Formats: sequence, C-alpha cells, structure tokens
Amino acid sequence: MTDHVMFHIHSLGQGGAERVVINLASQMTARGIRVSVATAETEENEFALPKAAVRYDIGIRPEEEKESSSRKRNLRKKRLHELLLKEKPDVLFSLCRGANYRAVLAAKGTGVPVIISVRSDPKVDYSSKLHRLLSSYLYGRAAGAVFQTTGARDFFPEKIRNKSRVILNPISESFTVCEQAAVRRKAVVAVGRHNYAKDYMTLAKAFELVLKDHPEYVLEIYGHDSRDNSLLQLKEWIKSHKLEERILIMGDTKDVAGKIKDAACYVLSSSFEGMPNALMEAMALGLPVLATDCPAGGPAALIEDGANGLLCETGNFREMAAGINKYIEYPDKAQELGRAAMEIRERAGIGRITDEWLEYAESVK
Repeated sequence: MTDHVMFHIHSLGQGGAERVVINLASQMTARGIRVSVATAETEENEFALPKAAVRYDIGIRPEEEKESSSRKRNLRKKRLHELLLKEKPDVLFSLCRGANYRAVLAAKGTGVPVIISVRSDPKVDYSSKLHRLLSSYLYGRAAGAVFQTTGARDFFPEKIRNKSRVILNPISESFTVCEQAAVRRKAVVAVGRHNYAKDYMTLAKAFELVLKDHPEYVLEIYGHDSRDNSLLQLKEWIKSHKLEERILIMGDTKDVAGKIKDAACYVLSSSFEGMPNALMEAMALGLPVLATDCPAGGPAALIEDGANGLLCETGNFREMAAGINKYIEYPDKAQELGRAAMEIRERAGIGRITDEWLEYAESVK
C-alpha cells in the first residue's frame, strides 16, 4: 500500500510536466495519500499545490549563488538525499531530465525506490553522447520509468524499456465536465507557452492563408512568454504582415476551458512534444483538433487522422491551413470529429491515470 508519495521536479512553473504533478497530487491527497513535492527552484508564475500537499525547497540559498555549478549540483543532491532519509516516502517520482538524474543519485543508500519520467522528445533532450551515456547508466539504476509514448520509450536501451510503463497525462476535471459547444464562434485557438518548440510562426503563416478564404476569422494564441525571443519574433511578423486584428496574442489565462470551448477548432503546431496536455484538454472539450505529427509521437498517439481529429506534417503551413479550412468549411464533420475526440475523457481521466501511477509504483517496490 502506497501511503506517502514524493515528487521531484525542477519547479512548479506553468508547464506540462508541472501540471501533471499538480493533477496527480490533487487526486492522491483527495484519496488520503500523503504527498510531498521537492523542487530545486521557485518561479514567479507557478501552479498552486493542493493544500494537503507539502513542498520542500532543495534549491540554492542566496549566499550560495557564487558557488560553482558542480558545487550547486552537489548541494541540491545532498539536500534531496537528506530529505529522503528524513521523510522516507514509499516512492519518489521524478519528472524531466535534470530532476531524474538528481533523484537517482540522491536516493542511493536511502532505500527509496525511484521512478523516473521522461516528459519530452528524447531525441532532443538526450541527443548528445554525454546524455545518452548518463541516462542509460542512471535510468538503469532506477526502479522504473514512465514514458508518455512508445516512441519515447523505444529511444532508450532494452534494460530501461523492460521495466517501464507508458502512461498518458491526466486531464484536469475542469475539462471533463463541459458539454460540447453546439454553436462555434469564428476563432481558431492555440494554447501553450511561447517558445520555439511550439512553432507558432508556422501557425501564423497557415492562418494567413486561411484568411484569404475566411477573412472574418481570428486566431487566438493563449500562453505566457518563456522569453526565448520567439514571442517577439512572432509579434514582429504579425505587425509586418498587418495582421494585428486577426492574429491575437491573448496572454495567459486561468480559464482555458471557458476561453476556447466554443472555438471553430484547436491547433497544435509544435515541432516536437512529449504528450501535449493542451491538445488532450481541447479534445476533452469536444473541440475539432488539428495537430502536427511531431516526435516523439504524442499527437499521433492521441489522434487517428480523420476519425477524431486531423494530423499534418510538422512545419508545413500549407497543409496546416488546409486542415483548418476543412473544419471551417465542413462544420458538421468538424463537430463529429470533436465528439469522437471526447473519448479521451475515458482514456485519460484523472482517476484512471492516478490509478495507473500508483499501481505501477506498487509493482516496482
């Protein structure tokens, strides 16, 4: 019986992996499971943990900022090791590369089993020889591994694959209680932080083509700025093409479901993804969805092209525009695909996904 779960992640900043931690923590604490979360950083814009969960800071103190990078790594590892000895959780779930490495190293000698989790495209995150060697060695020492897709799992050596589990991300309950919108407004929507991986530039170019046939539509992009310069470049492109009134940068919102549920369609334009939470949430709302068939296979694991959504080639703005036009020009078919997409509520409901994580933890302890 798992009574105490600890998560380790870099921070609770508003990203996909962080949202998974929040959703799982909320469900586990509701079941009476003790949940703690160890983070290495605190960011300005973070998700709020459920009140019953406890957060521990293993990060660098102000007086340690001048220390070397290796010294800082050792301090974080030491603090996580001490925390594990003190709290003795039944299992430590770590998410994302840096936290995974640290968790395996810190757990040595504590008796706490570690289940690492890869949350992005490993061909990007583990492309260097150093990270391939490190991940093979350290993940081989972990008790288990959670992947979001079979494509991500199959990147790693057999010794890791054989003790792993593929588990979808959980969908927040707020996206599973709405009825599918019967009337749709003339808006195409996208949700996700602004960074180059989201490839909003391709989406903007696609929408410029859409406007030639459907000038009354707008594109709304929701999400915060990750400050990698992609948002600035996008805004400059929009201005240079005089599309400020048609392509709208909406910023962040706490009411994603309310803002997008009645849009004409949802588009995921990413060049790579792990398992896209925002796409799953759009599907749960019954939105007609269009996504790039990008590595490591998250969209293709969710969408059967032409059955519950549409897939297009990564970076192909013409094909993306054609998909958007299909939804606009055939609204009955769009609504039909949106209804089929809502099946994701069953596949990835928060209760079911929490069960899968806990059952897997029991199997490796």
